[in-house]
Amino acid sequence: MIRPRTMIAYAFPLAITPMALAGFGQDTIDLGGLESWSFDGSPQNSMQAYQLTDPGPINDFGYIILGIHYDITIQTLGTSTLSDLNIRFGNSDGTFHGSWPDTFRPGLGFDVGGTQRFTGYFDTDIHLNEDGQFFIELFEGFDDQTGADAVILDGSTMSFSVFIPAPSSAALLGLGTLAACRRRRAR
Repeated sequence: MIRPRTMIAYAFPLAITPMALAGFGQDTIDLGGLESWSFDGSPQNSMQAYQLTDPGPINDFGYIILGIHYDITIQTLGTSTLSDLNIRFGNSDGTFHGSWPDTFRPGLGFDVGGTQRFTGYFDTDIHLNEDGQFFIELFEGFDDQTGADAVILDGSTMSFSVFIPAPSSAALLGLGTLAACRRRRAR
């Protein structure tokens, strides 16, 4: 017969095993030179694919971006305003998963033209596919001229706080071992 204390001694390491196999990482990408030309989905807009650096073992859950630090300098062209620029995130297959909206507007509320630097951080939960690839598209909320409306200047970056969930196989292994302990107890 296994005493309750012994059962806790078995169960505790098994319960934390899946969490211990999870990984955290930080990736920074350069946005310099990307241009916004027209509305969402226009072939003229800059769309750039990125690959997250693999901070640990990959698994069938993929990656989750938990937060984004940004340091972006936007220069508008012609009559366009800073608040017109939108940055959209998506998976390598064109899908988007997460509760946070897929579009970010760094210049929201700045209804003037010119050059302005925007910095900050926001929490998110963007779920990427297991390949760790994603794309960013720049587009205009209001297309007020022919040609490019805005450009992101060199030195502009986004840093992503990335979480890699524990592999499902590790979770199943932990549950199987817990079941074996329980079966042993029944004898």
